[in-house]
Amino acid sequence: MAKKNNKKNNFKLHKAVTHIKLDFANDGKLERLNEVGTAFMSLVQAYIDHIFDNALKTASKFDTIPEIETKLSARYQRCAWQQAVGIMQSFFSNKRENKPVLKNITIQGNANVIKLEQSETSEFDYWLKISTLEKGSPILIPVKIYKYGVEILKTGKLCLGVTLNCKNGKWYAAFIVETDNKKEQKSGDIIGVDLGIKNLLTTASEHFGQFSDKLVNLVKKNDEKRRRKQKQNACLSKKEKPVIPLHNRKLESTIKNEIGKAINNFINSISENITVVMERLSVSEMKFKSKAMNRVLKASKIGYALDRLKQKLDSKYIHYSTVAAAYTSQACSKCEYVDKKNRPTQEKFLCKFCEHTENADFNASKNIAKRFGDDELNGLTDFRKVKSFLLERFFKRFPDARSASGGLELGFTLREISGQPLTVNQLI
Repeated sequence: MAKKNNKKNNFKLHKAVTHIKLDFANDGKLERLNEVGTAFMSLVQAYIDHIFDNALKTASKFDTIPEIETKLSARYQRCAWQQAVGIMQSFFSNKRENKPVLKNITIQGNANVIKLEQSETSEFDYWLKISTLEKGSPILIPVKIYKYGVEILKTGKLCLGVTLNCKNGKWYAAFIVETDNKKEQKSGDIIGVDLGIKNLLTTASEHFGQFSDKLVNLVKKNDEKRRRKQKQNACLSKKEKPVIPLHNRKLESTIKNEIGKAINNFINSISENITVVMERLSVSEMKFKSKAMNRVLKASKIGYALDRLKQKLDSKYIHYSTVAAAYTSQACSKCEYVDKKNRPTQEKFLCKFCEHTENADFNASKNIAKRFGDDELNGLTDFRKVKSFLLERFFKRFPDARSASGGLELGFTLREISGQPLTVNQLI
């Protein structure tokens, strides 16, 4: 029995060694690499167009590849198809509408097109053997790993797949290291984590990442710049000149840096025997009534923050779980009564039944932690069923609350019955 449990907890973790500069390649090799990258991304885009135009929502990486004229080898074509399928699977699952248009060069190569070979000298760490457009004429690029990357490589086994990126004319490589999680699960405390905009991460007693005011101002300034650029682009289009990109990479980088700081501060505040419990969020369904706040919601990158938190917990061998997200902000963590009036303001929680009051995010965090292991509740997918389940459980504990003297009624609003999408306040 013990052996079986150990095997179950012995899962694989993956760490990335990114931004490895390919500075040691000469101009001739880089020129040939640019030719490969341009042809590869053109083919990936062609495959994306094919999947999009034919609405191939069930496309598989192992399907027969459509015939598209290219100078790339059959092995490169398979890599390009797999990369396109991965992009489109994410596209369809997130219910996006606008077809993806690739701008930067990214080659997710396997050992058939990019081989990673150990260097026999101390001058370099590895050699990248990259297939080119000329059959039987690969290029060899020496690679030197930076200090932190060397430490990551020592933790596990180097995978064969290599990713190449070209940014601003500079080429970079990324390696993946596979490690075993050999730590057995320990019985320890459970911490609920509430994700939001006002406070990025909130536990039962502490906030991490309070940058909402800064975010609102940044988004407001970005909207003003975007409108000016759109007017400029209208003029440029009439003159048949290249338009200005609307995407603000600086804003995105700033937000990701803030998210990283908040997650690191949270991780450093907990021990390894903790189980972190998070909401099972559907970010695509979140929305405000205000268009301006919806832009802030999109800029806050809650989905990215959730994925990044999971990656960080994995790398630190900290166990985590997800639970049903509906009504964690409207339920009282003391008596479990659910009512949207329990949250009179964004920051304040005041229960209409037991009069328990505290910070709304602290209260939500406690509710999230309490849902850990509640299989009956977490198995519910319809938010209306979640509310009726919670209220039924509440009235079993407090049967007098059904009466008029209790001042409470068991019922649903027309909005809840109609099945309209949840708002942000209902979800987080």
